Amino acid sequence: MCGIVGIAEKSGKPVRKDVLQRMCAAIRHRGPDDEGLFLDGNVGMAMRRLAIIDIDGGRQPMFSEDGRVAVVFNGEIYNYKELRKDLESMGHRFRTRSDTEVLVHGYESWGEELPARLNGMFAFSVWDSSRRRLLIARDHIGVKPLYIYEDGQRLAWASEIKALLEIPGIERRLDQEALLEFLRFGYVPAPRTMFEGVRKLEAGTLLTVEAGQSRMRRYWDLQFPSEEPERDAESWCEELRDLLDDSVRRQLMSDVPLGAFLSGGLDSSSIVATMSRLGVAHIATYAIGFGGQDAFHSELKKAAFVARRFNTDHHEIVVEPDVVGLMQPLIHHLDEPFTDTSFLVTYLVSKLARETVTVILSGVGGDEIFAGYRRYLGPRLQNIYMCIPAVLRRKALQPLLRALPVDRGSAIKSLLRYARGFAEQADQPAPLRYQGYVSVYNGERTSVLSPELTQLEARCRSQQVADFYAAARCDDALNRMLYADLKSSLVDSLLAFTDKMSMAVSLEARVPLLDHRMVELAARIPPRLKLRGLSGLKHIFKQAVSDRLPAAILR
Repeated sequence: MCGIVGIAEKSGKPVRKDVLQRMCAAIRHRGPDDEGLFLDGNVGMAMRRLAIIDIDGGRQPMFSEDGRVAVVFNGEIYNYKELRKDLESMGHRFRTRSDTEVLVHGYESWGEELPARLNGMFAFSVWDSSRRRLLIARDHIGVKPLYIYEDGQRLAWASEIKALLEIPGIERRLDQEALLEFLRFGYVPAPRTMFEGVRKLEAGTLLTVEAGQSRMRRYWDLQFPSEEPERDAESWCEELRDLLDDSVRRQLMSDVPLGAFLSGGLDSSSIVATMSRLGVAHIATYAIGFGGQDAFHSELKKAAFVARRFNTDHHEIVVEPDVVGLMQPLIHHLDEPFTDTSFLVTYLVSKLARETVTVILSGVGGDEIFAGYRRYLGPRLQNIYMCIPAVLRRKALQPLLRALPVDRGSAIKSLLRYARGFAEQADQPAPLRYQGYVSVYNGERTSVLSPELTQLEARCRSQQVADFYAAARCDDALNRMLYADLKSSLVDSLLAFTDKMSMAVSLEARVPLLDHRMVELAARIPPRLKLRGLSGLKHIFKQAVSDRLPAAILR
């Protein structure tokens, strides 16, 4: 796990070493163990390293035998041992045990096809000095971040925005359209960031720069079957269990202490259960609660229950955090604003875990690929809703639903809030209806916007989620929603702040449920098995792990 930075000067002028050093200093928290730097005329790359695999031999930048190819890399390649065998059979000779070296020799043999062969979380850049060719890639799902700045003078890239802002000439200017998107979605959707001129390299994307030209292509995207396979539920469960075992097994690789987040929920408990099943002798687990909040105390009880079941070395903490005091340092680490305040929980539990481990396994992503949110019931409720005569909907039901209270509180109030939101979106086309479900604010905003922003909003087309929903190559509404979430809130909110908050304390967070093979499997499973009726959220996943977890956790 590391942080990477780089600059390519289009004018041909040499990259300044001191600028690369300042960029690295801005992200030292991502890699406190080592720093590496490489200059080749108008191209420079550097990195900060958190040593996980081959602690002594995995220093970066890493070079080919002839020095022609240089790589800096953030992340982990979980299938590097298999790839190493393939490359050795082609005649490549390895000097280290590091997964980084697979990228060097992999580029030599496979060129631009390299990212598609990888299983892992990664952001890397490859410089081929003989061809004056630069490759920059981000992993399939977008677990690891990468930011790009490009103008007429230079191309620059970094694991965090703050590193790019160390480059002379890159100004801190607000992207006003990004601000409007943030006000709608609660995060800034890719490719924009809150900083004008700085953009996210999107998940599953490769950027190639050669002969002064930049070209970008998507090397991976999620596909859905055109027809439902003829398979029973148990055969799907068997494949899911096998892949879960393999994904967790791969992500256990580490030369430093490793543990798991444990909230007591289905996803994190499944990870811990699988670790136990795989024979991990000493499982360290971590949970957090907040003083005076019954919901968090309930989660602590569930987490402790699971920890006892699998005999883990369980660590828990109940805190009453100084939220105001935490905000300034956390805003610094986040780079951009998020309305999902779970980032605070992620930071505090990461800080707890970092006291004893360097790598953590997390259950992030299970809800987005196996249909765990109540909003996924929307299309089924819509079908029921449309069976009601139109005049009755318009004259009686809609006014009643819109009059429901929206304040948060009890489970009943929460359901009423969802019902009101459903009513507000019910008559929209499906893509806009789903965007309405996931938007944090759909109402009139002129009261909080300046006249200039009000005019800009009238010209802007903030429909990222709706566009992803429409772009999904499938007919089923549930799969379209899952695709839209995978491309938007999962990567640009949940994964983004998980990375930032764990790396703020130099902790590597791994997400076995987002192995891209698992995401592909979930896409192939028929929607009727992922979501059963109006209550069976994550039905197939629960069925698959039912023999591994207590019934209370499955419920």
